[in-house]
Formats: sequence, structure tokens, C-alpha cells
Amino acid sequence: MAPVDVDRKPGTESAAAKPAGGFADPGGRPDDESPWSRDELAEAGISERDPIITTLRDIDTHSRAFERRLASTLTVNQTDLTAMQHLISSGPLTPSDLAARLGVTTAASTLVVDRLVALGHAERHPHEHDRRKIVVVPARSSVLRAIDELRPVIDGLGDLVADLTPEEHAVVERFLRGVDAVYRPAATPDP
Repeated sequence: MAPVDVDRKPGTESAAAKPAGGFADPGGRPDDESPWSRDELAEAGISERDPIITTLRDIDTHSRAFERRLASTLTVNQTDLTAMQHLISSGPLTPSDLAARLGVTTAASTLVVDRLVALGHAERHPHEHDRRKIVVVPARSSVLRAIDELRPVIDGLGDLVADLTPEEHAVVERFLRGVDAVYRPAATPDP
């Protein structure tokens, strides 16, 4: 590693200090002054041509577009939609439980709940075991509306899974569990 001149002001390095070819380090990374190029993906070993990787990227793109459309249909923002997903999949949650799942403060969670209640997507009810607490419950009409929007996707995926042989099912399941294992730590916030 080259010694660092702590007295030198940033941006005053001489051109001779940079290796030829526009790369700032021997690992092949371009310096900050050259514009980025898609060719750098291949140089970094990121495959753009593998059909499985391309299909996974397409699924991610379509999934995000579907979620945006669903949020628009339900007239909620992305955070509110995520809150609704948690309420539908987990059942009644306290505002603090919802805050933890959303990764927001309890104050922010209260604002989310206020919006969902005002739009008729959620209801506040007394906690079953602790009357000092409240739980947030998805409104039946909103759940049914969301299911109506989700039904074509749920049915289509169900049909695809039903068409797999037991051997294909095992391979696809193993692969998807591996994909999940790759994404899970990447999606977990650092402590």
C-alpha cells in the first residue's frame, strides 16, 4: 500500500500517480474521473447473459411494478402497502410490533396506522390479553380487494408449481431456497 500524504488536498494528485489505462488500482477498477460503462459489469465478473440471472432480474422488476400498481389501486404508499402485507400475513399487530417489522420508529408506525385507518384499510382494536394496548387489524374489505388483485398471480404460480414433476419441484425448491439464502443477509440491516 502506498503511503498517504495527509497534507495533500484531495484532487491535487499528479497524473503520474495514477496507473495507465484509467484504472486507479491494480484490481481493475476505473478511477473516479472516467465515466462508468456497462462493460465494467463483465470486467467485474457480473454475468449479464445467463438466462437464469436475467429471468430473476425480470421477475424482480415485474414484482416491483406489480407492487407499485397494487399500492396505486389501494391508494397507499409503499410503506403502507408493506404494513398491510405484514398485517395480512401475520394477523393483528401492535403498533410497536409493526414498527419493528417496517424498520421504523413507533411514531412513524403510528402515522402509517393513522393513514391506513383513515383510508379504511385497517382498524384499531383492544389487545386480547392486555387492555392497555391496541392491535391493528386489516379491514376485511381491503384484504378481499388485495386478494382480488393478487389472485391472478397466486393462481398462475400455483398452476406452474402443479405442472412440475416431483424431481423438477425438488430442483426448483432447492434453487429458490439458495436464492433466498443469498438475499436474506443482504436485506438485513447492519446492527
